[in-house]
Amino acid sequence: MSLLRPSSCVQGLRSFSRPFSNTALRLQENLNRPLVPQRVGGRPPPVRRSLPYTNLSNPELERTRVVPLFKTYYGGNPYHDDVMSRLNALLRKHHRLPTRVLSEKEAKESLFISFSEYQERAQSGTRIRAVHYREFTQALNKLRVIETELMPQDVIQTLDEFSRKTSTDKVVAQRFVRTLDEFGRANTVGKRKDAVANISMVRGEGLILVNGKKSTEYFTRTIDTGKLVYPFQVVAQEAQYNVFITCSGGGVSGQAEASMYGIAKALLVFNPLLKPRLRKAGLVTRDNRIVERKKPGKVKARKSPTWVKR
Repeated sequence: MSLLRPSSCVQGLRSFSRPFSNTALRLQENLNRPLVPQRVGGRPPPVRRSLPYTNLSNPELERTRVVPLFKTYYGGNPYHDDVMSRLNALLRKHHRLPTRVLSEKEAKESLFISFSEYQERAQSGTRIRAVHYREFTQALNKLRVIETELMPQDVIQTLDEFSRKTSTDKVVAQRFVRTLDEFGRANTVGKRKDAVANISMVRGEGLILVNGKKSTEYFTRTIDTGKLVYPFQVVAQEAQYNVFITCSGGGVSGQAEASMYGIAKALLVFNPLLKPRLRKAGLVTRDNRIVERKKPGKVKARKSPTWVKR
């Protein structure tokens, strides 16, 4: 085997170094080259015409995109599914509220929109069927039997939305519901004959003041003082409230009964669930009898003068 000369080794190294040096120079030229080619002649770049919505950011696109009217748009029956979703949500929300028993007359009355009107609202042709309408009315009837005094405002609005607008009867009687004032007092008014009693009741230890006096001082008869505590005895809540009464007009017995009706109303403000017990005791509906007036030719309202033969 022959040995290589030193001159031949140097020539071999030079031959390998030439390609390496040429590659390095090309890479350096590419790095120094600008990313965007420079225009020759100084002419400005052309203006790109774009639609106005293509320059919007993502939040703006979220606001401007087309959103379906119902969350159940991609279902088979969007309107009915959306309505039933709302009604079932109300039933789940208020399922613990007490309910009342409808009378036969109320149960037979149809106060909600008809099947044809429900189809018109849906605007889905024959997709709304009798089965869907039956499901719709059953959910409304479940909301309808909630106790009127405790019925939430969202339930009242929903029942009014689907009730007949031409009907004189209403699903829910819209009346003023009394509540406690800022001091926790229930302010009511009781009437009997010509007597009027303004009641202001608050939770306390059982104090009853009538025109600034104790009830035993103002009403001297035991039967009259017993009328004041009778509503508390019916609901078994004696000595739990302080009552401040201002009476005017009528007699002593009329003022006592007017105060009794006013106290019963105040108890309903604190707890509307006491209404059945107070109604059974005759304290919810006031006695509207008044003294019959005297007629001409009569001694009193109906008494005739004594007949004398001569």
